[in-house]
Amino acid sequence: MPSKYSAIVIILDGCNVESLRKAKTPIIDEIMEEGAYTLKCKSVCPSATYTGHASIIAGTHPNAHGIVGNSFYDRDGRRIVDFDVEDVNKYLTAKTLFEIVKGKSIAIGEPITRGVHLAVPKSEVQSGDPASWDSYAMKKSTELIRAHRPVLTVINLPGVDRISELHGPFSNKFLSYLEEVDTLIGDLIRVLDETYEDYLLVLLADHGMVPVHRNVNIYEILEGLDVVVCVSHRAAHIYISGEEEREETLNRLESDNRFEVVMQYSELSRYNLDNPRSGDIFVTAKEGYELGLEPLRGSHGGICSGEFIVPLIVNKREYADLLDGSSITIINRIVTRYLREKRAIDFVREMLKSTDPAHGWDHTSRVLKLATELALKHDADVEVVRLACIFHDCGRGRDPRGHEERSANSAENFLRGEGLSEEMIRRVKNVILMHHASPEELDTVEEKILWDADKLDALGLIGLARCLLEEGYRGRGIEDAIEHLLRDVCKFGNKMHFNETKKIAEERVREAMDLIKKLRGEERDKNADDI
Repeated sequence: MPSKYSAIVIILDGCNVESLRKAKTPIIDEIMEEGAYTLKCKSVCPSATYTGHASIIAGTHPNAHGIVGNSFYDRDGRRIVDFDVEDVNKYLTAKTLFEIVKGKSIAIGEPITRGVHLAVPKSEVQSGDPASWDSYAMKKSTELIRAHRPVLTVINLPGVDRISELHGPFSNKFLSYLEEVDTLIGDLIRVLDETYEDYLLVLLADHGMVPVHRNVNIYEILEGLDVVVCVSHRAAHIYISGEEEREETLNRLESDNRFEVVMQYSELSRYNLDNPRSGDIFVTAKEGYELGLEPLRGSHGGICSGEFIVPLIVNKREYADLLDGSSITIINRIVTRYLREKRAIDFVREMLKSTDPAHGWDHTSRVLKLATELALKHDADVEVVRLACIFHDCGRGRDPRGHEERSANSAENFLRGEGLSEEMIRRVKNVILMHHASPEELDTVEEKILWDADKLDALGLIGLARCLLEEGYRGRGIEDAIEHLLRDVCKFGNKMHFNETKKIAEERVREAMDLIKKLRGEERDKNADDI
């Protein structure tokens, strides 16, 4: 079934943060301004294509998903497994985002595709001139999105990587190319606006890129030793046949000043690379050097900041809490959180059809927006706050008495079906249960945020409009609505928990009181005219 909302992940393969800063990219800049972003997201080690993509799509590090580089040595089979030749999906040891997401998914140019419904393979996207790869990927993306309206789309733009490798990450050629990619993203956004009611757009790189000026022949360095070397650009796993080879291998590598890191397997947990497929020794080159044999001007694989630190941009502010100190493994969580919320909203909107119009989805939507801003500002758990907001009135129906418990129970049943942890469910329930408690009884910042956001919507002109709606729904008149608002002002007007909500409450109470005065003045004038 076509989806009315979607998560779209665009991987700017190999995009260096400084390159993105230098290029003129007004579309990406606008997404950053309106949403949330970090230019300090961490890639994984090695910062290589297959390892990076596996970490994004599986939401975990190489020690868990098993893709430890662009190739590895299969000790049992005594052969090198090269992912440019073999299907990387067969070797993945963790669930993919495509397998987790409920609904149709598509992937374009993405090497990790296990569980996807429809894929345009990487080989097809990369069949022409590198300068055309990304425009082809975007063309296929728009065609498939229009035709299938999937709930998840992952688009890899490998041309970004290749143009940067061929010309260098800071070359005019590459910066101009990034500007062309920015235009392509703008074209895609127009299609998304036409196709979906709402969508999450995530932009990131799997790794960055650093300039390189010469090659290091690691095979030559280790010539004569009984070892197997698997190079991933500026990193390499080295598999040794026995202990007698280890000391000499380490000696040759450590005495060569072109290597940044020389580590034994026992040290690889530092980089979440301690997987049985990893080498007995792992190395990365110093900046400026490439371990592969191809002459390049840009490369990656190591741990220099230019290749290990990447951009991560989201078009929605509510994900800012997940970006600080993040790694590329966070994408899985961002996407699943968004899609879970959208399913929750669909569920709640259906339930709210049976309640009075003052407590329908419009009210919940306003509470959700304000509470999200408060949660971000006051370092609360944004996910707990947003889920509690979405569900807080869903059990109200026609009788408000006891609706907190009904709403909390509905949230519990729904979220348990979504596979949310019991601890998270407990916290969401507690916030919902406390949203009509006395303000002095509230303990957590999340409880206080929902309480304030909910009660602020009962004040001011919106508050009066809601009172008119509710009293009219119950067959009562304007004066009943005014009395209702005055009761709310007395109960909530000076009970807010945060400086900004206190200020908003003061302004709204003043506006409401002025309007009530005018309304009652008009009523007196009308009565005088009648006499």
